[in-house]
Amino acid sequence: MKKILSESVRFTRHRSSIILHRLPISIIFIVWSVVALSPGLCAAADERGNPFVVYAVDGSGEQLLHITVRPNGNQVQVLQEGVLAMPGKPRGIAKHPTQPSIIVTLLGKGAESPRAVTIGNNGDGKLSIVGVSELQDSTGYTSLDRTGGYFLTSSYHDGHFDVYRVKPNGVVGDRVSHQQVAEKYAHSVLTTPDNRFVYVPCVKEFNAIYQYAFDGQTGSVLPLEPFDAKPPHMFGPRHIAYHPDLPYVYFSNEQQLGVSAYRIEKDGQLAALQHATTIPRRGPYTAGVRGMHASDIAMTGDGKFLFLALRDFVGDEDSVFAFRVAEDGRLSLVSRKRVGNIPWCLRVSPSDSYLLVSESGDEALAVLPIQQNGSLGDAVRMDWGAEVRHMVIQPLSEK
Repeated sequence: MKKILSESVRFTRHRSSIILHRLPISIIFIVWSVVALSPGLCAAADERGNPFVVYAVDGSGEQLLHITVRPNGNQVQVLQEGVLAMPGKPRGIAKHPTQPSIIVTLLGKGAESPRAVTIGNNGDGKLSIVGVSELQDSTGYTSLDRTGGYFLTSSYHDGHFDVYRVKPNGVVGDRVSHQQVAEKYAHSVLTTPDNRFVYVPCVKEFNAIYQYAFDGQTGSVLPLEPFDAKPPHMFGPRHIAYHPDLPYVYFSNEQQLGVSAYRIEKDGQLAALQHATTIPRRGPYTAGVRGMHASDIAMTGDGKFLFLALRDFVGDEDSVFAFRVAEDGRLSLVSRKRVGNIPWCLRVSPSDSYLLVSESGDEALAVLPIQQNGSLGDAVRMDWGAEVRHMVIQPLSEK
């Protein structure tokens, strides 16, 4: 254990353990760390700090990481429960809304098609591969609709999204819809909480939010009119967060370095409410040049707070911004928290007690307590030992 910042503690595993993980579909168990936080950092750990599971894809190591986080008063115990070897290089990950299973996409290699791997457990938390399916096109972001009956993928490089049927055992089946929305940069795809609509944001010069009606019975989609919600020029909408109870949706804006709030009308059309900024850009956006970008966005399950990650490829502005969400859907900035290098993915724990940040540039997982006012406390960090970008969270009871 060693201090790396005055506000954080990092735990490092030995690189030799990674070599052991490169085995055919097998699991290796490692106990990682027990971390003590000062009492002020976990204001509601006893009331809200229930244990939960993190599943994360290691694209370089062709494996799925399985981690348990156990809050206990003013302590947080972080355990790497196992590693599941994958039959290829993982890309995206999505959890099933009603079953204790997840779907991981694998990149195609050479003439090999992209694939979707369904992973379940046998009730004791041990992971196993349920099935592997070939996908018909390239993938990037992945999600499931609210019933778990359909698997959605977007393609960053090819500008389309697909809808696949999901079989009762969670394995991905045939494709039921293919939609070309732009030449490229379709970044994410996610159905609304009522499962009636789906939005596809595009970043960079293809700056758009494409709007569709979604049929949860058949998986078919129908473009709305107008088709594009037309975000302001070069905002670059990237990721999506829905309010759990009210008709509002939020988009992180990759190029604008902020977040936009929209009201979802009864016909699915988006009406802009607010465009909130974080910090000014260093200069105008230049295509192909890495600088500062807003990345992921996440909302607490009670709809009170929203978090936005800002990653900085050339400087040290990497941060997470916390916003309070008003009843009318508008946002007010609560705080800015400096985090590790290149915060890529954000996830809120099931009890709304913690924000998890995948710091891909540092190959680390940061666990930050969410204070009662929505601000973030000091982080506990754990080395992934790999450049992990994508992860999902489940309550421990779902294992």
